[in-house]
Amino acid sequence: GGISGGEAVFEAKKRNKRRHSQSSRKMHMRQHSAQLFMEDVKGTHQKHSCRDILFLLLFLFHFVGMGFLGKIYGQEAIYINPDTPLEEIIEVQPMNVIFLACICGVFAVVVSFGMLILMIAITEKIVQLALILTIAMSFAWGTIGIGLSPKNFVPVTGIIALALSVAYAFVVWDRIPFASSNLHAGLSALKENAGAVLVALFFQFLTLVWTIYYVFVLIGVYDALQIGDLVLSTNMKIFVYTMLGISYYWTFHVLMNVVQVTVAGTIGRWWFQSGQMKVGVMWNENISQSLFSTLFYSIGSVCFGSLLIGPVRVIRQLSALFRPSSDEVSILMCLHECVHCLQSCFSNCVDNLSDHFNPWAFTYVGLYGYSLLDAGHNATQLFEKRGWTTIVSDDLVTNVLLMFSIVLGGITGCFAMLIQNVELWGLSNFHTPAVTAFLIGLGIGLSLSSMLFVIISSSVNAIIVCFAGSPVEFERNHFELWTEMRKAWREVWPGCMEVLDLHVGQISPATPHVLQQSIAMQQSTPML
Repeated sequence: GGISGGEAVFEAKKRNKRRHSQSSRKMHMRQHSAQLFMEDVKGTHQKHSCRDILFLLLFLFHFVGMGFLGKIYGQEAIYINPDTPLEEIIEVQPMNVIFLACICGVFAVVVSFGMLILMIAITEKIVQLALILTIAMSFAWGTIGIGLSPKNFVPVTGIIALALSVAYAFVVWDRIPFASSNLHAGLSALKENAGAVLVALFFQFLTLVWTIYYVFVLIGVYDALQIGDLVLSTNMKIFVYTMLGISYYWTFHVLMNVVQVTVAGTIGRWWFQSGQMKVGVMWNENISQSLFSTLFYSIGSVCFGSLLIGPVRVIRQLSALFRPSSDEVSILMCLHECVHCLQSCFSNCVDNLSDHFNPWAFTYVGLYGYSLLDAGHNATQLFEKRGWTTIVSDDLVTNVLLMFSIVLGGITGCFAMLIQNVELWGLSNFHTPAVTAFLIGLGIGLSLSSMLFVIISSSVNAIIVCFAGSPVEFERNHFELWTEMRKAWREVWPGCMEVLDLHVGQISPATPHVLQQSIAMQQSTPML
């Protein structure tokens, strides 16, 4: 009886092992089928060449212009003619402002870096942790604001941030496991390429320097316009202020997207390397090659995208209000058809723009070295053919990091208010030094934390693009992460990993024979 029982157990284990082997083989075949199907749209490494050079020259020309403005009018914010009425101008105490900005910068860097280390250490619960920390810091923002300056807008903004954070946490809580698997993979890649954090820290420093310089230029130009050193019409004044705003936006995003493209290139190289990198090594060849390619070959594409991708995203989001609906009914059919035609034309134009100008373009630039327009178009084609357009439109990770950066900016602003209350520094000729200190801290904290957290969103985007086009390499080189991501994706988006769901039954005559065989084998295999 004991022998027969042992034989039964042995046979059962043998059958289970055989089933597991067959299941793994079928899964592996499906991965190959998906990758073969994506072969004509997935990215390929481009020859090294400086691309979109025109926009690099335009950016450098703009930068020289800002240097000229700083030399001519920047001193207006520091040295004021004693005969000038103070109510007509903005006067700042330069040393106090610079010192406070630097203290706030150090505070923002330390806090954001500490949060990043905490996220990397607890990757399994990173989204929940980020949301909880956002809610806690929003509460601290409102509480500190009430304690330091209860009669201005600071505590109100903290309370609003708290309400929005709590509401957003309730709305997205069910989607967290899906986002967490992507974040876990991205942060695991960052662990093995920790030097990417050093790149972000360096660009945080550049962002701080640029922000301080820009503030003095802006105030100097404003004072020059007010006291008559620079005489312009009202329309020209609006144009000047608009251009100054674009200048800060463009330069800030160029700095941030250099980090994003560098991280994407680093993740792409890691994706195709088997095994783990050497533990404890901060800098490696992946980061060096990616940073060099970004600063030398792809900087023009970075400048191009930094100027236009943000506005195109805003336009596309607003265009949703004007898209034609098939449910619309109008008595005036002729007028309705005309309006419908205009709406369709507008929507098509916006879609064509967003086909090329989308955030995934930076990922493709970093991974493969495309020009910006080709990068955006290829990224769109990749997700459309993979059937993941809806999936990649989930901005949970980006939104959580943005909220976290805003709240960290608010905390930095409260810290600046505390410093100002203790030291009683004069910052400007405004009679509200607490508000001035808060605004300085808010701007510094928001910009510097965004510069650091972009390495998280960039690593996640690179993981998703590589997962769409090259899943076999991910399975081969990083099996545990591949297993976790595949499981999470199939739970939230059933069938998204299978070729059958990509409607590949309609094979064109140009389809390679090996792909037809692979798909036929897939269709004869039962779903796992």
